Amino acid sequence: MAITTVWKLDRIVFPATSINVIANARWQANISSMVERPAGHVSPMFVANQNQKPALEFTTPELDTLLAAITVGGASFGTIDTYFKKGAVTGSVARATTEHQRVRIASSCGYLTRIRLPHNGRAEATAVLQANYDGTNDPFAYTGSVALAGNLTAGTFFGAGPVSINGTSLGGVQEISVDTGVRLIQAGGESEEFDTFIGVEMVEPVVTIQFLQVINWATIGLRGTTLDGTNGLVFYGRKFSAGGSRVANNTAQHVKFTGLNGIAVPVDSSGQMGSPVTDTIRVQLTSASDSVLPLTINTASAIT
Repeated sequence: MAITTVWKLDRIVFPATSINVIANARWQANISSMVERPAGHVSPMFVANQNQKPALEFTTPELDTLLAAITVGGASFGTIDTYFKKGAVTGSVARATTEHQRVRIASSCGYLTRIRLPHNGRAEATAVLQANYDGTNDPFAYTGSVALAGNLTAGTFFGAGPVSINGTSLGGVQEISVDTGVRLIQAGGESEEFDTFIGVEMVEPVVTIQFLQVINWATIGLRGTTLDGTNGLVFYGRKFSAGGSRVANNTAQHVKFTGLNGIAVPVDSSGQMGSPVTDTIRVQLTSASDSVLPLTINTASAIT
């Protein structure tokens, strides 16, 4: 059969905000199968769905929007609508035309997996919406022949900004990456096919930073540097200015990341032929108390 229709990504509509720029997205059924065979028989004669853990994973450059909705500690959500936009020869079918498709996630635990901020590049954050069963609605509820919600906007974009450790600025930042180390509790009962409780079990954020400077051995030291609990690790996502260059440092539109406690250790120093040496450090963050996240995020900050 010939292909006559294609489908494209569209915005993700949260209860209080929307993500308009999506680098990639993947809706996953995550079905485990029960496959059984009778005594001595080589082939299975029974198959059923053992459990299902539907999830949507997506990546966006809109750090301010996403990180305001989902902290490093995760977030609980009600209805989230996602869409497949119908393509047309000249682009896409009009948004108000009821020819698109929707997958609704009635209830979910949202969490971040990775944030990457390159020098003079497009920063991106990856998040997962782990859907759970609310007792009535399927975790993924499909509806065809719908209009698309609202209108797309241009979005916001960021790159790597300044970094400091214990109040000392470290120059030559080439890339900053955050791995959140989130692990979930996913629980159900009575042999129901879907989980009815999903929550964050642990968060162990690690920040890796690459510099075009030699800082490992003189500044960080072979045994590393303990964060002082007052200044700690601070780094920024510097906002690009639409139609211009960069948003001014003193304008509160950048993203500020702060981790007060933990340890910064050297990873390596590397070079090749006549190229500049790069240094990489890793910062393992910890919490000072059970009421404070290891890494906090201000999505509307000046760069200071």
